[in-house]
Amino acid sequence: MTRKIGKGVEANGPVRGRAQTGRPLTYDPTSGQNWRTGVVIVPDMAEKAITAAGATGLSFAGLVNELIKRMPVDQNGRPVWADELDEQKALPLTG
Repeated sequence: MTRKIGKGVEANGPVRGRAQTGRPLTYDPTSGQNWRTGVVIVPDMAEKAITAAGATGLSFAGLVNELIKRMPVDQNGRPVWADELDEQKALPLTG
């Protein structure tokens, strides 16, 4: 069974790439412990990540940490590119 990255819920559960409701994060960054997480990476993104990590001499975790460190966010901590993911888009003007 494969699921597509996207919006909405399929009959067999939430679509990969979207936040799951009812499963709040339990990790506490103030604990000083590393956060060990399991993520699902779709094949196209896995290939891109593996190539990028190899080309930079980083592990996958090292690549992800570096990407997060360099990710621009607004004053609320929201990535500046996040508006591109919003479902509500302005309709094109006609006339």
